[in-house]
Amino acid sequence: MDDMIEPSTSNASGAGMIGRDRTERVSRRYDWLLKEAESPYEWAFAWRTEVNRGGFRAVDFLMETVVDPGKCIGCASCVTICPVDVFDYADEVAVNARPEACVQCILCAEACPVLRPTDAVMPDLLGLLEPVKDEGYGPYAYGVYARATDPEILKHGQDGGIVSAILIHGMERAGTLKGAILGDVVPGNEQIGHHILAKDRASVLSCAGSRYTYSPNTIALQEAVRDDIRPIAVVGVPCQIDGVRMQQHSSIRMGPTNWYRDNIVLTIGLFCSEAFTHESIEKLAELIDVDPKRIKNINIKGKVIVTMDDGEILKTSLKKYRQWARPACLYCLDYSVENADICAGGIGLDGWTYTLVRTKSGHDSFQAAIEDGWIETQPLDVEPRGEFLLNKLSADKKKNRPMPAQMPDLATRQELGHLDPKTFYTTGPGAPPKDESDADRKVTPG
Repeated sequence: MDDMIEPSTSNASGAGMIGRDRTERVSRRYDWLLKEAESPYEWAFAWRTEVNRGGFRAVDFLMETVVDPGKCIGCASCVTICPVDVFDYADEVAVNARPEACVQCILCAEACPVLRPTDAVMPDLLGLLEPVKDEGYGPYAYGVYARATDPEILKHGQDGGIVSAILIHGMERAGTLKGAILGDVVPGNEQIGHHILAKDRASVLSCAGSRYTYSPNTIALQEAVRDDIRPIAVVGVPCQIDGVRMQQHSSIRMGPTNWYRDNIVLTIGLFCSEAFTHESIEKLAELIDVDPKRIKNINIKGKVIVTMDDGEILKTSLKKYRQWARPACLYCLDYSVENADICAGGIGLDGWTYTLVRTKSGHDSFQAAIEDGWIETQPLDVEPRGEFLLNKLSADKKKNRPMPAQMPDLATRQELGHLDPKTFYTTGPGAPPKDESDADRKVTPG
């Protein structure tokens, strides 16, 4: 144990060799903590002990521990927190493009949701709205079905349009927002997303609706910081919102963390079981025998519902489509975006958004839009299936899973022949062994 904790006594000379030695020491310490620490909140000890000591290159540690083994979820937190632009972003992962620029600040490791969970004190930092409930999908104050009242917003929205309504209301009416981090689509393919900093109604509406391929929305934070566009909202899936929270509330106080903490005033999380690869659009087109360029919209409601460019609606099996889910989505345990101010998804009542309000900031933005007539609501008990699905999908995302850092890497999963992120720990290689003596063959705890 001691050699995992105490500084190395390497005799290597030169800054490069010293840095390499210290990076390896942190990696050994981290590996030991993964196995032996009583709590995952201790894992960050591995690199936090290196603050201001010099030599440790967190970028090398991050690449070797997360990116190179194929465990990067693509949230881009390391990319957007770096104060000296070490990283590029390509093929949904961080790229160590300018290693010589690294100033050894360790922020990239500190902001990575794969290396560690958000700190245990995170709920205290978010400003939760009282009274706080937690029924298995994170702390929240209340939930409703909601939808926009503006016909234009409803037309563009997926299941009620409340995300667009809140953002546009904040920009146009309340004056509480100057921009929003969103995902738009690339020209010529409405199912492939890219990041955007939206600053007006038109740009928000261009991003409305759901896309099930991965869009690295938070890359647009770089533009917001560069042009000092503030205050802003961030809309994203769970891994992206977790990354933003880790940026805002890092124990390492520097310019980037201060900017995010002071100027990101609202986070809106989108319920997410998994995203799909870009290749999945062509494969989906093959399943329903259409030209992929004709696919106008995709919605998933237990099956895949595809709207074509002429308005025709086609359906196909979600089970078949799911073979093109992003392998990286295995490393996310959060369906309901537990660290967002507001979270939303199209479950339960058709044409309405299942909405949970978690924080005071979320409540203020949501209620302001309601009071001004921009949003209407219904109680959740008008369609109990929504709460049933939220409970089930949240539980499924966590079932039998260790923390992401303890999960197998991509090469191991490839050797096992099982890349499906949704079933790896339920019916796949990571599922608990079945008790042969149990007549019903129930899964035993493991």
